[in-house]
Amino acid sequence: MLMQDVTLRQMQYFVAVVDHGSVTAAAKAQHISQGALSTAVGQLEKALDADLLIRTRSKRVVPTPHGYLFAAHARRVLDSVGEALDVVADSVSTLTGVLRVGCSFTLSPRLMPELISRFDREYPDVEVDFSEGSAHDIQEQVRLGRLDLGLVYSLQADDDLRQDHLADVRLHLAVPAAHPLAARASVDVADFIDQDAILLNVPPTVERLTEQLRATGHTPRIRYTSGNIQTIYSLVARGYGYSLINSPPATNDTYDGLEVRFVPIRDTVETNSIVAVTAGHHPAPRRVRAAIEVLTGI
Repeated sequence: MLMQDVTLRQMQYFVAVVDHGSVTAAAKAQHISQGALSTAVGQLEKALDADLLIRTRSKRVVPTPHGYLFAAHARRVLDSVGEALDVVADSVSTLTGVLRVGCSFTLSPRLMPELISRFDREYPDVEVDFSEGSAHDIQEQVRLGRLDLGLVYSLQADDDLRQDHLADVRLHLAVPAAHPLAARASVDVADFIDQDAILLNVPPTVERLTEQLRATGHTPRIRYTSGNIQTIYSLVARGYGYSLINSPPATNDTYDGLEVRFVPIRDTVETNSIVAVTAGHHPAPRRVRAAIEVLTGI
């Protein structure tokens, strides 16, 4: 296969089909006819001598395994070309395009409002498009090229992705405001481990927290789990147990007007941090590098 057999336009149309899940929606988004887009994707499959899409009876399309792999690489190629054009067309300080960010549920309140606010002020021509999910799902989307970067804890990060350190975090105990430990400057695991635990059940949070406690020689007694951190804080405030969190909020107030306190834990074995994960070995687009710079130390 010759390089000229595959065009950037074909790659752009194919990625659009993967993103939108149908040829019709992709053609509308790309402002071309459905027939023209179908022809371009068909030519791409012919040039690659591989099926990239599975057409279903409902007119939806699903990438084949080869399609997923090609889409991930195609996105990087398109991003690199866009970056090259930006260098010529814009001044060095000007950023344009879409920044696609995935953030874990627990980190999103801490990171995303500040990132969006900073980009709105400093890079108004960049559209920040973000999604929330589990660390596993976010990193899979980064691998597939559907996200430019993911924001997760380092203990959840996969080794095959590049990691940029953003900030160190420390495990904290969450207890009711009137709890005997609430006024302490810090605590040891032994100070609270005999009480009931209420933990976040978004994978792999429970597993990681349990591993951290077991590394100190203790096993938590889990009473409740929840996928909603505000539900957890309200249960903690009502005295149903303690919880654990790496990134305490700026306020101690719960959703229902009660109060919790966050106390640093001294003796956890593993250190943790917030990292930005990206795919590939090529330099990240300037939008991504700017986002990492904005988030460093947040």
